[in-house]
Amino acid sequence: MKINDNKKVKTLVHKKVLNNGLTVVVRPVHTVPKVSIQLWYNVGSKDEKDSERGIAHLIEHMIFKGTDRLSEADIDTISQKLSGSLNAFTSYDYTGYLFNFPSQHWQQSFDIMSDCMRNCTFKDYMLNSEMKAVIQELKMYKDKFASSLVEEMLASIFSDHPYHHPIIGYKQDLWSVDSNDLKAFYKKHYVPNNATMVVVGDVNPQEVFEQAEKYFGAIPADLSYKKDTFYFNRDIVSKSVTLYRDLKQPLAVYAFIVPGMKDQKDTALELLSRIIGKGKSSRLHKKLVNETQLAISVSASLDELFDHGLFFIAVEPKNVEDLNEIESIIIKEIESLKKDGFEDEEFDRAYKKTEMSLLSTMEDFEHQAYEIGKYYLATGNENALFEYLDKPKEELKKEMMQLLNTEFRPSIMHKGFILPLPEQEKEAWANLQQLSDKQDTEILFARERKEPIEAPMYAKQVMAKEPSRFDYPKATVHKLQNGIKILAYDNKNTPKVDLVFDFKAKHYRDPQDKQGLCLFVSKMLLEGTKNYTVQEMNDAIESHGMSIASYPGGITLTVSRDDLDFGLSILKEIVTNATFNEKDIERVRAQMLAKLKSFWDEPKYFAGQLIKEKIYKGHPYAKNSLGSIEAISAITADELKAHYKKYIAPDGARLAIVGDLNGNDVLQVVSNHLEDWTGPKIENFSFPPLEDVSPDVIDYPINRDQVVLRFAGLTVNRLHPDFDKFLLFDQIFGGGALGGMNNRLFKLREQSGLFYTIGGSLVAGADEQPGMLLVQTIVSLDRLDEAEKAIRQTIEKAANEISQEELDQAKRAVINSQVDNFSSNYNICHALLFVDRYNFPADFFDSRAQKFAKITAKETVEAVSKLLNKKLLTLRVGRVDKNITA
Repeated sequence: MKINDNKKVKTLVHKKVLNNGLTVVVRPVHTVPKVSIQLWYNVGSKDEKDSERGIAHLIEHMIFKGTDRLSEADIDTISQKLSGSLNAFTSYDYTGYLFNFPSQHWQQSFDIMSDCMRNCTFKDYMLNSEMKAVIQELKMYKDKFASSLVEEMLASIFSDHPYHHPIIGYKQDLWSVDSNDLKAFYKKHYVPNNATMVVVGDVNPQEVFEQAEKYFGAIPADLSYKKDTFYFNRDIVSKSVTLYRDLKQPLAVYAFIVPGMKDQKDTALELLSRIIGKGKSSRLHKKLVNETQLAISVSASLDELFDHGLFFIAVEPKNVEDLNEIESIIIKEIESLKKDGFEDEEFDRAYKKTEMSLLSTMEDFEHQAYEIGKYYLATGNENALFEYLDKPKEELKKEMMQLLNTEFRPSIMHKGFILPLPEQEKEAWANLQQLSDKQDTEILFARERKEPIEAPMYAKQVMAKEPSRFDYPKATVHKLQNGIKILAYDNKNTPKVDLVFDFKAKHYRDPQDKQGLCLFVSKMLLEGTKNYTVQEMNDAIESHGMSIASYPGGITLTVSRDDLDFGLSILKEIVTNATFNEKDIERVRAQMLAKLKSFWDEPKYFAGQLIKEKIYKGHPYAKNSLGSIEAISAITADELKAHYKKYIAPDGARLAIVGDLNGNDVLQVVSNHLEDWTGPKIENFSFPPLEDVSPDVIDYPINRDQVVLRFAGLTVNRLHPDFDKFLLFDQIFGGGALGGMNNRLFKLREQSGLFYTIGGSLVAGADEQPGMLLVQTIVSLDRLDEAEKAIRQTIEKAANEISQEELDQAKRAVINSQVDNFSSNYNICHALLFVDRYNFPADFFDSRAQKFAKITAKETVEAVSKLLNKKLLTLRVGRVDKNITA
């Protein structure tokens, strides 16, 4: 991968193999004082025997629940105490455990991970509560229809390979699993010679190797350990799967079996995906979305499995009746590529976009560590990520054509569909759901956990250290004569630049009967100008590897450092010369209407809108930025143009520019393009006062396996004197900035297993206007009443007592997590805009620790108690209507 100029940087990852076979790979990056530590085991669900389905994933859930030395609460507590976060993941091919720590604390992860490699206890009573959470997770995935379809397609396509079985397993197998089953699998596969440690961040490689030797070196290897190999019987066959679900927007997925990651064809396949269907310049986007307008969206992606991969093409059709024609166009375009090849411009666009995508990966420690680990396990090359584009272009082109001709044949194209549930099948579907609920209740009732969560023990000995020094970036501020404020920061970490152009007018200015107008206009900004047709613009943008997106009230842009001038010229073209062509308007309208259907198909999304409509009743924040079917259908071209002229204006606009400015005079470069842009003055917006929320219970019936459950109330705005007290309490209550598990709400989950996930905040969405107290979870219908009661009690008691230790941990968590706002160009853009928005001093982030030091536990309890004593709104979305459950 090209990092700087035309020089290729080699040996970016340092590797050492310990005598016991543990591989340690380190990528030092010193941009922010954070470290991502990931321990990968070369074992996944494909390695399970028939009697073990789901065990790899279940162990992932149980691994942090205690060892012979560490109590159940120790690992979560240590992570929280040291301002860290932890997580885990299971794939068909691997299992991984990760910690993200401030750089002064990363060594602690080795102590924990080495203990967890051989000494986990897997106590049955802990398994009882976690089993319930896993069953809830299984139900949650059933409501993710696209994921369910892909899982069913894998089961059909790989009928004689372990990819046939779902990672999470089958609940009929999980019901009977006990501690001994977990230990047998764990002892067999969790050995150092089957593991790889990946460390990315602010570290010294030699110190990492020394710590690895200290903590892992004495763990014995299992020299008899051997990985199984799995046979897959290839055939000339096309398989089809159709799921019927209660939704409005259908989905079609087409799949080709392609070489797995072990065969190292990923680069060629990624480039093919960008030519075929990934991005607005791809062939299928041009044909299906722009020209024929048969589809609302199209995408192409690669499922990166080790043994055999899948190349997916996903299409959201306008009408189900068009699926045959859509399939015909897909086949025709692929056959055309095979016959005539791809144009040089197509290849160059795909290559440049891939290069820019890799640069973005370099800004994210956790993502970078994940990619290094995945590629190392698959290929044995620790630098594979950094050599992703090292093959000569002509060799890549040849490889792409070979793949097209051998793997992309119509006779072996597999198909999957999610279609609306026929009316006559709804009763049968409801009966199946009821039967599933009943079975789960009967089986899991016998797995009740009565024991309390074990208190932290070893964690008491762990002491937090002072944060490493970090110089928070400060904006260089300029202002153009037309009112645009420029916030610039020269950041040479990667050879690219990110821009966020934030306008004064936001979606809450939409007329009540024209909600979605601001979004509609923002989408039309990218649909052609006086000097570019929509396709010419898409091609120009992607040929430079640029990424551009618009949102109601702004535009974001990512360019290479050499293309900053061109990127600004595109920005000017968009804000001054958008054409609002009638044909393009109708195409975008159709897309927006389809997205509204998808939005109202997904409870976790529309539940937020239902909450806002109640919390902010009669207030502009109650408006739906997506609009409504009626409003989007009625908006005219004249209304779009009028909004564009009135609100896409320089007055009050702010442009954040962060990246490798390459010696450019930012003021001069921006002035060259935007200084002469003129527009009307935008009046300040006056918000009406808000009223207290009525503690209503709102039931929204929709046929889903689980119920989305939320509690909400009105809180304070960002400038309220008590805001920081609520922010600190967020860490204790719901995990806060770090998303940690050692908090009031997650402890309820650990004890009861009532839900797979739960989160909460006292300042959700707080800005110039008051935010919300929001608690949200997803729970099965059979445990809804129990969950609702337990959560209410947790909320009511949450602020009864806050220890000084808890408050100190919360302060450290917020301070240590602040650097995440500066981990990437894009994040820095938003941090600079944030400071400017609230007129905070330039040293806002530098001085927070001193401000937090003055906040006491007593005054935090007093402030929070007033809020938690208020009655809350309750929202339940799911089978909460007798006509659905009967």
